[in-house]
Amino acid sequence: MANAVLRVLRLLLQFAVDEGYLPRNPASKSRLAATPPRQTIWTDDNIAAFVTAAEQADRKSVALAVQMGICLGQRQGDILRMTWSQFDGTAITLRQGKTGAIVRVPAVRELALALAATPPKAPTIVVAETTGRPYRANHFQHEFRRIADAAGLQSLQFLDLRRSAVVRLAEAGCTTAEIAAITGHRLERTMQILETYLPRTSPMAEAAIRKLELHKERTKLDES
Repeated sequence: MANAVLRVLRLLLQFAVDEGYLPRNPASKSRLAATPPRQTIWTDDNIAAFVTAAEQADRKSVALAVQMGICLGQRQGDILRMTWSQFDGTAITLRQGKTGAIVRVPAVRELALALAATPPKAPTIVVAETTGRPYRANHFQHEFRRIADAAGLQSLQFLDLRRSAVVRLAEAGCTTAEIAAITGHRLERTMQILETYLPRTSPMAEAAIRKLELHKERTKLDES
């Protein structure tokens, strides 16, 4: 928050300089505090708790958005804009709003079931119960925060779902190229981005050791 305030102050003072009210911008050299990248991820229990809280709050639409976020690995804006015509029954195809990348993500069983249980009420998939229309970003964020807090998930944000989707794929043994094909990152950038999006977890370490042991066993068989 302090960094955000400093950025706004810098812009305002620069405007004053450009308009001739100040000789120089006193905030131009202010240093922003370095903040580490978020490493928080959603667990399966977190997802289940959120979905339950959303259903209790009569906000199945927000629960669906969270399920889409964890299963598709896409940004909030792209999910809220997603239409039924982008879903062919087996996969969702979209052009990402931020990068312009076109991705086609097959719907895993849990998402396919959630979509099948959602009767289309508008061209977009995620529709607000109170208006029958697509969510505005601030309205969705308000409802998401209200439900997350009620579920005891105060530390989690919607943007953490994208990172969590990457973690899921990596823990399942997906390659960098396979992860990039789902998230839409450029392949040459994927390794760098994964350093932020992919916290190291115990399941990943255990999977790596299993692969090492299998490799050793195959080597012994080849030598014998």
